[in-house]
Amino acid sequence: MPTPLSATVPLHALVAGPRGAWRPGRVLTTRTGHATVTRPATVEDHAAVNPLHARCSLASLCARYQNPRRVLSAAEWRHMTHPDRGLSWVTHPEGDPHTVIAVLNLMRTQEERTAELGLLVEDGWQSRGLGTALARHAFEAAPMLGYRTVTVLTGADNVRMLRILKGVGATLPPPSGTIVNATLLVE
Repeated sequence: MPTPLSATVPLHALVAGPRGAWRPGRVLTTRTGHATVTRPATVEDHAAVNPLHARCSLASLCARYQNPRRVLSAAEWRHMTHPDRGLSWVTHPEGDPHTVIAVLNLMRTQEERTAELGLLVEDGWQSRGLGTALARHAFEAAPMLGYRTVTVLTGADNVRMLRILKGVGATLPPPSGTIVNATLLVE
């Protein structure tokens, strides 16, 4: 059963403009006081996304993709940034727009008005509250993008993602084997 989610962070940057244009990014400050900027991703960000993958540990990559992928192909990145398939964001430190430290995705599923959340945060930026802030950002954006529910499929041993989900108010279902499949109501 979907779990109600209350968004607590105001959404400043995600306002649709003519022909799908988006305003500039949203500043998110970590618990450690580091300012970051999160903005909708573009195809051109591919060159900065793969170095993020190279800097991530195999454990972080496996937690995100269920395999240790070090790169995304140009075709995969085009798919992730195509507006008909969902919305992806990149996050960089404020003042360093060429260093992507996180990628966030809300991708359409085959279920009507449902998106799947994907999140990868560079290891050195983990445990600072950035993942939780990014998840809140995605859950706030979901209704504006026409989604009613967001699913998260993660490993039962992915402590960080489970903590993020609890941090945004989700009640987690019991694992099904090694997988947790959470569905959150966002409308």
